[in-house]
Amino acid sequence: MKTLLLSLLLSFSGLVSAEELQTMTVRPGDTLWSISNTYLKDPTKWNELLKYNRLPSSDPTRALPGMELKVPVRLVKEQYRAAKLVYSLNEVLYRRTGVSDWQNVALKMDLFKNDTLRTRADARADVRFYTGEILNLYPNSIAILRPPGRKNTDVELLAGEMRGLRSRVVTASARITPKTKDTEFGARLNNDLTTLVQVYKGKADVEAQGKTVEVAAGFAAEVKMDMAPSEPVKMPALPELEPVAQTALASSGGTRLKTEGGVVSLNMKKVKTGPEAAAALPKDKDLTKGIPEAGNVNDKNIDANEIVKMISVANPVQSYHLQVSRDQNFTSLALDKNYDAFASIDLNDLLPPGNYYMRIALVDLLGFEGKFSAPRQIAVGKK
Repeated sequence: MKTLLLSLLLSFSGLVSAEELQTMTVRPGDTLWSISNTYLKDPTKWNELLKYNRLPSSDPTRALPGMELKVPVRLVKEQYRAAKLVYSLNEVLYRRTGVSDWQNVALKMDLFKNDTLRTRADARADVRFYTGEILNLYPNSIAILRPPGRKNTDVELLAGEMRGLRSRVVTASARITPKTKDTEFGARLNNDLTTLVQVYKGKADVEAQGKTVEVAAGFAAEVKMDMAPSEPVKMPALPELEPVAQTALASSGGTRLKTEGGVVSLNMKKVKTGPEAAAALPKDKDLTKGIPEAGNVNDKNIDANEIVKMISVANPVQSYHLQVSRDQNFTSLALDKNYDAFASIDLNDLLPPGNYYMRIALVDLLGFEGKFSAPRQIAVGKK
């Protein structure tokens, strides 16, 4: 069967129909029948393509010239549906299957089966598949989308770190399969090809060398090359956000990220350790209950539950990545540094007086970095 070059473009047929369409670029010689047999869930639906395209003939066996065909997304096999690039930051590159050159991405562009996505330093990319899976690709990472020959796989992580929602992922040393519809997890491939898996919500199976372990929310597992997965390890409880107790982080009256007077702080205090801390812990009470779902920080006033959302469902903040810039697009950074979660940063001592934009991304104990918050204006300069 002849090869079809797919160039998928999401569109809506305005006045005629609200049908969601993909545009397929075909090579001369392909027929409606060969196209339908390869790319449609039901090959007998080839006649539906006549509704959306002006063709030289309605004969499904007649060779077509090189042209573009509009095809309803609902008819296309899931593995051939395009994915959408919904967010990118800094230098993100993509490479089509069969092409050696890397190109710069464009927001809302379509990505196809076997396309490779690459993020440079300080870059991020978010991809949404039509079937609902989500891929967040972190800096210095490489991933192949829907790799051929990999059954039931959405992403093959070749390098770096990712976060996925319901995404089925393979690495050099492991396979990760979500077990619930809302499963959200992070995966990192180290230089020695060890895979680290951390589940934020739901549960996921981690498989390697014929062994499968189930990792639940708040747990992590490690898979070394050519070895079976480790048993899941429970992550520590969330640190305390002053003055809110660990069991009430989702309270609307929680403390907020401080940015007053040119000083940046998460307003966190260290939790007691040792026998004194153990004696102070409430008995017969699950400290992980009430932790909010994972998400993004877009609000100017970031309260306690939003701080938790930025990083994970059940893992504490280790540090935060602070960026300060004169412009809202952060094209030229005046400050770009990671700080301990308990540190207060006085920008008045670090930057010349003036108006700036700042944003933060939280980093958990395993080194996973969340998304940057929305840019916030901050005035620097002591009165």
